[in-house]
Amino acid sequence: MKKVRLFTLLAMAAFAATGCTIYHPQAVDIPLINHAGDTRVDASFSMSTFILPDNFSLNVTASHGFNDWFAGQAHVNYGGDSYYAQLAPGAYYPLGAKSVLEGYVGLGFGGAARGDNSSDYSENSSNNYSFSGHYLLPFAQANIGWHDLTFAHFDLALGLKCGAFLPDYEYYEVNGSGDEIAGTRQTYTTTNFLFEPQAMVRFGGEHLKFNVRFGLAFLNDINSSSNKFIYDYATYSAGLTFSF
Repeated sequence: MKKVRLFTLLAMAAFAATGCTIYHPQAVDIPLINHAGDTRVDASFSMSTFILPDNFSLNVTASHGFNDWFAGQAHVNYGGDSYYAQLAPGAYYPLGAKSVLEGYVGLGFGGAARGDNSSDYSENSSNNYSFSGHYLLPFAQANIGWHDLTFAHFDLALGLKCGAFLPDYEYYEVNGSGDEIAGTRQTYTTTNFLFEPQAMVRFGGEHLKFNVRFGLAFLNDINSSSNKFIYDYATYSAGLTFSF
């Protein structure tokens, strides 16, 4: 019983610690565009975590090959208290009949918030705080992968995104009635270097495949200079990819 209580307390503490998450790895499709007119629409559900899962999002990505080298991609996701969207033109280069190299440069915009509804708060609670804000994310991404392997049309891909995370967030503490406590407001606007690798597998039919993705994120400043904000290290997603 003591072990159960200890585990429950640790789990509650971990859940509370994830409350100020301002970024998570994005579940963006790695399309593996390989010919002119190649179009992919990806829809997935994702779960992000710091210690315990704290963000659940719906994700949609559309990618298209405009000619024999130029491609483009648009992505959006929404998780209730977080959102993100990006646009990225790029290029692709087939390395063989079943492999392809892609590169994209783009700009993302997102944000996250925790409301100050007084029903969420109680006296002497460590969760008595609110935060909100947004960020810009200029980035470059390189993808490499293999497509339509075996009769199951199996795809395997790796992607690496690098960029500048430009945040503009505010945090403040509240009392048991949900009112802001004077002198507790803080801002976070420090630029971070973002390093975000991702792996993906897809399989299914020629025009419809099931996909699974796993992504990590590393931001160089948040954990070292901010004691109020954190970010999620990992995102898992699963969904469907439609090819036209």
